[in-house]
Amino acid sequence: MASTEVDSRLGRVVIPALDKVIKNASWRKHSKLAHECKSVIERLRSPDISSPLADPESGSSLPGPLHDGGAAEYSLAESEVILSPLINASGTGVLKIVDPAVDCIQKLIAHGYVRGEADPTGGPEALLLSKLIETICKCHELDDEGLELLLLKTLLTAVTSISLRIHGDSLLQIVRTCYGIYLGSRNAVNQATAKASLVQMSVIVFRRMEADSSTVPIQPIVVAELMEPSDKSESDPSTTQSVQGFITKIMQDIDGVFHSSNAKGTFGGHDGAFETSLPGTANPTDLLDSTDKDMLDAKYWEISMYKSALEGRKGELADGEVEKDDDSEVQIGNKLRRDAFLVFRALCKLSMKTPPKEDPELMRGKIVALELLKILLENAGAVFRTSDRFLGAIKQYLCLSLLKNSASNLMIIFQLSCSILLSLVSRFRAGLKAEIGVFFPMIVLRVLENVSQPDFQQKMIVLRFLDKLCVDSQILVDIFINYDCDVNSSNIFERMVNGLLKTAQGVPPGTVTTLLPPQEAAMKLEAMKCLVAVLRSMGDWVNKQLRLPDPYSAKILETDDRNLEEGSHPVENGKGDGGHGGFERSESQSELSSGTSDALAIEQRRAYKLELQEGISIFNQKPKKGIEFLIKANKVGNSPEEIAAFLKDASGLNKTLVGDYLGEREDLSLKVMHAYVDSFEFQGMEFDEAIRAFLRGFRLPGEAQKIDRIMEKFAERYCKCNPKAFSSADTAYVLAYSVILLNTDAHNPMVKSKMTADGFIRNNRGIDDGKDLPEEYLRALYERISRNEIKMKDDGLGPQQKQPANSSRLLGLDTILNIVVPRRGEDMYMETSDDLIRHMQERFKEKARKSESVYYAASDVVILRFMVEVCWAPMLAAFSVPLDQSDDAVITTLCLEGFHHAIHVTSVMSLKTHRDAFVTSLAKFTSLHSPADIKQKNIEAIKAIVKLAEEEGNYLQDAWEHILTCVSRFEHLHLLGEGAPPDATFFAFPQTESGNSPLAKSNLVPAVKERAPGKLQYAASAVIRGSYDGSGVASKASNTVTSEQMNNLISNLNLLEQVGDMSRIFTRSQRLNSEAIIDFVKALCKVSMDELRSPSDPRVFSLTKIVEIAHYNMNRIRLVWSSIWHVLSDFFVAIGCSDNLSIAIFAMDSLRQLSMKFLEREELANYNFQNEFMKPFVVVMRKSGAVEIRELIIRCVSQMVLSRVNNVKSGWKSMFMIFTTAAHDAHRNIVFLSFEMVEKIIRDYFPHITETETTTFTDCVNCLVAFTNSKFEKDISLQAIALIQYCARKLAEGYVGSSLKRNLPSSPQGGKQDSGKFLESDEHLYSWFPLLAGLSELSFDPRAEIRKVALKVLFDTLRNHGDHFSLSLWERVFESVLFRIFDYVRQDVDPSGEDSTDERGYNGEDGQESWLYETCSLALQLVVDLFVNFYKTVNPLLKKVLMLFVSLIKRPHQSLAGAGIAALVRLMRDVGHQFSDEQWIEVVSCIKEAAYATSPDLSYVTREDVTEGVSNEDEASDNSEDKLRRRNRQLHAAVAEAKSKASIQIFVIQAVAEIYNMYRASLTANHMLMLFEAMHGIASNAHKINADPVLRRKLQELGGSSPESQEAPLLRLENESFQTCMTFLDNLIADQPLGYEEAEIESHLISLCREVLEFYIDISCSKEQSSRWVVPSGSGKRKELTARAPLVVAAIQTLGNMGESLFKKNLPELFPLIATLISCEHGSGGEVQVALSDMLQTSMGPLLLRSCC
Repeated sequence: MASTEVDSRLGRVVIPALDKVIKNASWRKHSKLAHECKSVIERLRSPDISSPLADPESGSSLPGPLHDGGAAEYSLAESEVILSPLINASGTGVLKIVDPAVDCIQKLIAHGYVRGEADPTGGPEALLLSKLIETICKCHELDDEGLELLLLKTLLTAVTSISLRIHGDSLLQIVRTCYGIYLGSRNAVNQATAKASLVQMSVIVFRRMEADSSTVPIQPIVVAELMEPSDKSESDPSTTQSVQGFITKIMQDIDGVFHSSNAKGTFGGHDGAFETSLPGTANPTDLLDSTDKDMLDAKYWEISMYKSALEGRKGELADGEVEKDDDSEVQIGNKLRRDAFLVFRALCKLSMKTPPKEDPELMRGKIVALELLKILLENAGAVFRTSDRFLGAIKQYLCLSLLKNSASNLMIIFQLSCSILLSLVSRFRAGLKAEIGVFFPMIVLRVLENVSQPDFQQKMIVLRFLDKLCVDSQILVDIFINYDCDVNSSNIFERMVNGLLKTAQGVPPGTVTTLLPPQEAAMKLEAMKCLVAVLRSMGDWVNKQLRLPDPYSAKILETDDRNLEEGSHPVENGKGDGGHGGFERSESQSELSSGTSDALAIEQRRAYKLELQEGISIFNQKPKKGIEFLIKANKVGNSPEEIAAFLKDASGLNKTLVGDYLGEREDLSLKVMHAYVDSFEFQGMEFDEAIRAFLRGFRLPGEAQKIDRIMEKFAERYCKCNPKAFSSADTAYVLAYSVILLNTDAHNPMVKSKMTADGFIRNNRGIDDGKDLPEEYLRALYERISRNEIKMKDDGLGPQQKQPANSSRLLGLDTILNIVVPRRGEDMYMETSDDLIRHMQERFKEKARKSESVYYAASDVVILRFMVEVCWAPMLAAFSVPLDQSDDAVITTLCLEGFHHAIHVTSVMSLKTHRDAFVTSLAKFTSLHSPADIKQKNIEAIKAIVKLAEEEGNYLQDAWEHILTCVSRFEHLHLLGEGAPPDATFFAFPQTESGNSPLAKSNLVPAVKERAPGKLQYAASAVIRGSYDGSGVASKASNTVTSEQMNNLISNLNLLEQVGDMSRIFTRSQRLNSEAIIDFVKALCKVSMDELRSPSDPRVFSLTKIVEIAHYNMNRIRLVWSSIWHVLSDFFVAIGCSDNLSIAIFAMDSLRQLSMKFLEREELANYNFQNEFMKPFVVVMRKSGAVEIRELIIRCVSQMVLSRVNNVKSGWKSMFMIFTTAAHDAHRNIVFLSFEMVEKIIRDYFPHITETETTTFTDCVNCLVAFTNSKFEKDISLQAIALIQYCARKLAEGYVGSSLKRNLPSSPQGGKQDSGKFLESDEHLYSWFPLLAGLSELSFDPRAEIRKVALKVLFDTLRNHGDHFSLSLWERVFESVLFRIFDYVRQDVDPSGEDSTDERGYNGEDGQESWLYETCSLALQLVVDLFVNFYKTVNPLLKKVLMLFVSLIKRPHQSLAGAGIAALVRLMRDVGHQFSDEQWIEVVSCIKEAAYATSPDLSYVTREDVTEGVSNEDEASDNSEDKLRRRNRQLHAAVAEAKSKASIQIFVIQAVAEIYNMYRASLTANHMLMLFEAMHGIASNAHKINADPVLRRKLQELGGSSPESQEAPLLRLENESFQTCMTFLDNLIADQPLGYEEAEIESHLISLCREVLEFYIDISCSKEQSSRWVVPSGSGKRKELTARAPLVVAAIQTLGNMGESLFKKNLPELFPLIATLISCEHGSGGEVQVALSDMLQTSMGPLLLRSCC
C-alpha cells in the first residue's frame, strides 16, 4: 500500500476528476460508476482505513502501472481499482463525464504517474494500459471539438511519454484516432492539431527506433512547415501559433518529467524494448483491417515481386530465405522497430486508398498519409535507410503506393509522390536501385519528355523536383553510374538532360501545344534553372572529391548514408545490417559486378551499353546486319543457341523484326529459330498457355511461309515436351494455326462476325489423325482464348515505332509508362488493379533477373568525364541559343551561370575539347569583335569572362587564350572610347586608308568631337570590324561610317564602363597555381604575338601585361619561375627578331626592364637562372638583322652591368655570350662599344666575374679570344691579347676558383695542393685551357704581328706560371694547346706551292712560307725552350714532343722538316745529357721512324699505265691530251716530292751526325746499332733508286737531259748515308761503348765495306755494250765515279786498318773485290788507286809474304 504522501500526491490529480465525474453522472444510469468513484475518493482521502481497494486475490502482489515517481508503488490490483472508474467514465459516451476522465488520464500520463507498456499482446499490466488507450481512442466517436483537442493532447502525451510506452496495436489505434480526427473534425484548428500530432508521433516513433531507446529526447516539430502544400492556403497565423504552442507544451511537460525522474534514477535506459519475441499469438495482420483491398494488393505485390525474382535460383540461396509471408514480416524482436514498421505500413496503406472523387475527406486522408511518409523519409535515420525490414516495407508497400498515386490527376498527390521519390533517391537509393530505375522514368521522365502537350502543373512540379535533386551533388553521379552505365537500365541521366534541353528549347515550331505562352516561358526558365543546377551539382561533386574550394556553391547538408571508403564501393541491395532478402545479384554482367567502379570498369560498362544499344538499333532496322554487328562486337556469341538467347532475353528489340528474322529460311536464321523454340519448356502446360508463352517474345511475321516454319517447329517442341498430348505433331501444328486465327477473330475490332465455340469445334474436326479432339478440350480452349487475348509482353510497341528510338524504349520501360498513364486517345487496357499489379510484377521480375543488384556509390572523379560526354552538347545548345536570341536579363544570367559551371567542370576534368567549346561560345557572346552590336547581355558576358578568369584560372589551361583575347579586345575598345590613338600610331608603320580618310573625320558627331577632338576617328574602323576570330570584313562593307553607326558605337563603348578595371586579372595571376600560371603566360604570349603581328593595327597591350605579370610572379619558387621564363624567353626572341623595328625595340626594352627587376634579387652560387633569364638577349643578338637592335642589346647589357654588377652571378655567362657575338659583328660601332664594356668589366669588376662560378672566367676568355679576331682594328686584337694575359695573371694569382682551392683538401684524382702545384681538378683545367687554347688559336691568325704577340703571351704565360703546373696539367697543355699549333702544318701544308686559300686565311705559297718561317719556327723554338725550362716536370712527355718533331719531319716540305730537325737537335743539345737509356731509345726510335717515313719513292714513275700514257703518241684527241697533261703533272709532283724527301733525309743524316758528335760518349752500342740501321736503310733505299736503269731512263726523259749528263738521282744521299754508317762502325770498334759486341760490329763492318766496293765495281767496270747499261759514258760516268770515290777510299782504308787476324779471316771474300777494283776505271783524282796501294802495302803485302815464307 502506498504511503500518505503518495496518496496525497496522486489524489491531487485523481480526486478532482472523480468529483466531476460524480457530479455529472446520472444516478440511475451511472450509479455503479459513481459508486466506484466515491470508493476511490474515500480510499484516497482516508489512507488509514484498513479495507483494501480491491480483492486481495486479484493480484495485489503484482506491481501495477500507477505510481507517483517516488519509491512507493501501487500493486496491479490497486492500480486497476484507481484506473477502473476513469476507464469506465471514458467509455460512457457522455461528454461531461468523459471530459474530466480523459483530462485526468492525460495528467496522470503527463506527470509520469502511469508507467509500463500498452500492448494488447502483453501481460496483465500491458492489457490494462492497452484497455486504457483503447477507451480513450473510442471517445473520438463523441464528435465534440473540445473533446477532440483533449483527445489529441492525451494521445500525444501518451506517445511522447517516456514512462508509458505504447506498442503494437495500441500505437496503431492512436494513429488511427488522430487520423480520424483530422478527417472528421469540423474545426480547422483541431484538424491542424491532429495533423501536427500525427507528425510528432511519427517522428517520435522513428526517432526512438533509430536510437533504440524510449528515453531519447525529442524536439517539437515546426508546425509552420507542415502547412505545405495542402493546408497553408486555408490556415492563418493564429492557427499555426496555437498548434505550435500545443505541441511544444506537451513536449516540454514530458521533457520536464523526464529530467526530474532521470535525476532520481527511476528509469532504465531501454525500458525492456529489446524483447526477443512477441508475447501472444495474435495475427499481426489484424493490426489493420485484414480484409482491406489495399492490403491484399500490397500482399500480392510483395509475393509477386520478390518471390518471382527468386524463381529458378533457389539453389543459390540458403534454406529459409525463399519463403517469407506477412506473418513473419512483422515478427520483430525489437519492439521499437516493430512499432516503426507498423506505423510506416499503416501510412503506406492509407496512402494507397483510392477514394471516390465526391469524397474530399478521404482524399485529405490520402494526402496527409503521403505527407507523413514524406516527412518520415526526409528525416530517415541510418536504421531506416539500411535495415532489410524497412527496405522491404518500402518495396512492398511504398512502391505500390507510388505506383497508384503517380497516375493521379490531383496535383497535390502528384507533388507528394515526387517528394517521396526525391527522398527515396536522396536517402534510400543504395537499397532501391531497381525500384528507382523504374519509378524515376515513370514519374519524372514521362512528364519531362512530354514537350508539346504536357500538364503545366505536373511539368513544373517535375522541374522543381529535379532542381531539388541536384542539391546533393552525389545523387546525379550515383544515378549515372548505376543506371546510365548499366546495360539493363534506362539512361536516366542522359534522358533527364535531353528532356530538360527540349523543355528549355520550348515547343518545336509547327507543333500543336496546349501551353499558353506565359506557361511555356515559365517552363523554359525552370528547365534552364535545372540545367544550371545539374552543372552546379557536377561542379560541387568534383570540388568535394578533389577538395577544391568552392565558396560560390550552395551549402549542402551532408547526409550520413554514404559511410563508404575511398573509391566507388558497392552496397549489395543497400543492406547495412547483414540481413537477407530482396534481389540477389544478377548473373548478367557478373564480370562487372566485382565491387569496384574504377574509371576503367565504368568506361567498359558504359562502352558495353552504348555498343549493345547501337547493335539493337541496327537490328531494329536490318536484323541480319544487327546480328552481324553484335557478333563482331562480341556482344553476342556466334552460335545459334547464343543468338537465340539474345533474341529471347534482350530488351528493346523490335518484336516484329524478331519474328521476321526467325522466319527466314537461311541456314543461320533457321538454326537460330530452332534453338529459340527449343529453349522453351512446355511440360505440363495447356496448349494455349504454351502458345501464349511462345508468342510473348515476338510478333508472328506476315508471310505465310515464315509462319509455317515457326509453327511447325513449335508443334514439334510442344509434342516433345508433352508426348501424350496429341497423337502427332501434325495435330499440334493445325491446332496452333486454329488458335491464332481464333485469337485474331475474337480480338480484332474490325471483325464484325465473331467465331462461335461451335464454329471453332467444327473447324478442328478430324485434325488428330482423322479423329476429333475432345469437344470439352476445344470448348475450354475457345473460352480461354476469347476471354484472354494472346499478345506480346510489349504490346504498346506499335505506336512507339513512329517515334525516335530512345533508351527507355530499348530497355522496355515505355510499356510500363503507358500502362500507368495511358496516352491521350488510347484506351486503358489494364482495367483493374490486379491487372496493373500483375503487369508491373512481370516488369520487376524481368528487371530483377537482368539488372545488377550491386549499387555503386561513386567517388572516382573520372566518372564525371563520361557524364560530361553525355551532357555537354545539350548543355551548350541550351545555353547558347537563348543567350543569342533573348535579351531577357534573367535568361542571360542563367545562361552565363550555366556557362560558368560547365567551364568549371570541363576545366577541372581537363576535357579540352568540351571546355574550349564552352569558352569559345562564351567569348563570342561578348561581341567584342563587333562592338557596334554590343548590348547589355554582351556586357554581362564580358563580366562572366572576368569572373571565369578570377575563379577558374587554375584549370583553364589553353582556354586562357580566349579569355585574354577578350581582355585585349576590351581594352582596345576602352581606349578607343576614351579617344586615345591606337598603338599603331607610335610604330613606324604606314597609316591605313581609313585613318587618313577625310570622310571618317567629317562624319564624327559633335559629341564625339567634344569627347576627344580629332582622335576618335580611330574608333570609326571598329564599326566595320570582322568576326570573332579576327578576320576582317571591311572588304565586304563600305568604309563609309554613318553618324548613326558612330552614335551606336559611342553608346556601346560607354556600356563598357560597367565592366570595370580588367587589370585585376593580371594582378591576381599571383594566386594561380604552378601549372596554371604557365598556361596563363603561354596564352598571354600567344595573344600578344597576334596583337603585334597585326598587319593593320599592331598593339602592345599584352606585351606590357607580360612585363607586369612577370614582375608580379617573380617571387615564385625557382622551378616554377624557370618554366614561366622558358615561355617568355621564346616569346621575346620571336618579337625581338620582328621585321617591325619599333616593335622589336619595344620588346627588347621590355625585356631590359624585366632583367633589371630580376637582377635586384640575389642569386646564390651555382645557380643558373640569371643565365637563362638573359638568353633571349643572346638569341636575338645572334639572329637579328637590325643593327639598331643589336646595338640596343649591347647598351642594355652595359646598363645592367653598371647598375647591378654586385648582383650579377650566372648572368655573366649570357653577357659574355652577347659580347662574343658582338665581337664578330659586321658593324664597327657594335664591336667597339662591346669591347669597351668588356675591357671595363675585366679591369674594374674582375672579382665579380668569378665570385660564384669559375665557368664564367672561361666565358670571359672566349669573349676576349673573339675580340682578338676582330677585323676592324688591330689595336683591339692586341688589347684583347693583353687582357687575356691579364686574366692569366689573375688566374695564376688565385683570383679564379680560389674558394675551391681553399676549401677542397684534395683533387678528384686524389692529388693535393703541395709545393704550389695547382689542383688537378676539372675546374682548374677548365679555367686554364680556354685561355691557353685561345692564344694557341691566334697562332693561325693571318696577321703576323698578332701571331707573334699571341705566341709570346702564350709562352710567357706558361713560362711565368708553369712552375705551378702539375704533370697532368702539363700533359693537357702540350696535347691540347701547344701541339694544336702545329696541327695545321702537320696536315694541310701544300708541298707543291700552288696558289690556294685555306680556311686559315693564308693565300698560296707566300702565306704558307710566311707562317712556316716566322710562326712555326718560332713556335717550335718556344716549345723546346719551354720543355727545357720545365724538364724536371715534363720529362715524361719527351716521347710526345719527339713525335711532334717526327710528324713535322714526315711532312714533304723541306722548310717544315728542317724546322722539326732543328728543333730536335736543339732539344738534344740542351737536355740530351739528362737522358736516361730509355729516353735515348725513344730518341733513336723516333729518328729511325723519321728516316723510314721520309724515304723517297719514285715507283710512280715506273708504273706501266703512266709510262704508256706518256709514250703513246697515237692519241691525238683533246681527251687524250688532257690525260697526258694530268699525268705529266702527277709525274713531276712525284719527282718533286721524292727530291724533297731526299733533302729531308740529308738533313736527318746531318742532325744524326751532329747529335752523335755531341753525345758520342753517352751512346751505347745498342743506340749506335739502331742509328746504324736507320742510316743504312736510307743508304740502301737511295742505292736502289740510283741503280734502277728503267727509273733513271724515265727521269732522263722527263728532265730532257742527255744520257751523258745525267747523274744518279740520289747519289749524294747514298754517299752521305754510307759514310755515316762507316763512321759509326769505325767509332764503335774504336770506342767499344757499353754493350759492345766485337763479332757483331766486325760483321756489320765487313758487310758494309763489301757492299760499298761492290756498288763501285758495278758502276766502274760496266761496258757500253752491256745489255744493262747503267752508267753513262764520258763525263757523266767520271763524275759519278769521282763522287763515289771518297766513300770507296774510306772503305779501303777501313779494311786496311783492320787487324791482321780479322783481315786474314775475311780475305777470301775481299780478295776478288780488290782484284776487280784494280782493273776498273776510276774517276779523276786517283784517290782510289792511292788507297788501294796503301792497303796492299800495309795489309795484304805483309800477309802474303808471311804466308809464302
